[in-house]
Amino acid sequence: MTSAVPLSSAGPDNLVPDGYTGRFRVAATVLENQHHGPQLCVATTSSLPPQCGGLTLSGWTWNGLNPESMLGTTWGFYVVTGTFDGRVFKLTEPATVSHGNVQPTPRAPDDTSPCPVPVGGWRPVNLAKATDDAFQAARIMVNADPDFAGLWIDQKMPPVDPNRGGVVMNDPTKLVLNVRFTKDLARHEADIRKVWGGALCLSQAKHSLKELKEVEKQVNPGPGVLYSEIDVVTGTVGVEMWVATQERQRELDVKYGSGLVHLVGALEPID
Repeated sequence: MTSAVPLSSAGPDNLVPDGYTGRFRVAATVLENQHHGPQLCVATTSSLPPQCGGLTLSGWTWNGLNPESMLGTTWGFYVVTGTFDGRVFKLTEPATVSHGNVQPTPRAPDDTSPCPVPVGGWRPVNLAKATDDAFQAARIMVNADPDFAGLWIDQKMPPVDPNRGGVVMNDPTKLVLNVRFTKDLARHEADIRKVWGGALCLSQAKHSLKELKEVEKQVNPGPGVLYSEIDVVTGTVGVEMWVATQERQRELDVKYGSGLVHLVGALEPID
């Protein structure tokens, strides 16, 4: 679809350049109820009517926007453009109904196994230990290790179980178990092979999961932070903020190392 305004050069992370004084754009829920006026929200509860809290909107009108209303709550999903002073989002043009995501979409991490594909392809080395129980035993084992940095499954097209309404199911004989450790990969592989006989890929990580959790704890909560998450594939901590600045990204790079904390802005600079 055509965007309401031209896409900016901020990139998929919406990092705001130094000295920026222009407008922002966001596709998000606007909600008003008996407790507060129109507010801009990136997440709402699943209740009816929904609830949310966010940025106060200045210059807002529901005229022509066909919102939903229930029990004193009015809401809808809109493309909103305006300026932001750190507290109030002031509209500079009328909002429009959003019929889809007009925000740049960050690339999802590639969860392909980083190990070379074995001769003959990925397959179990011991079918008797390529079971759901064996997988769970391996998962519990690695999570308890201080060197553990993360676990994920590489299975691009898992089978569909028709007996469960078409829900995608993981077949332990067809997946690749990926585990990252900070050191001693050979030792960890030998330990895992005692319980897991399916395809296995071990890779080196710079930081353990415990260390990543500590970094996440330090950056969230924080001013303007909406949520955070650990990406074990890339070994990074992702942080979404209302406004993510290049200055703040540089500060985090200095404190934690370049790229360890990855900022993403909910508000997209468009000027």
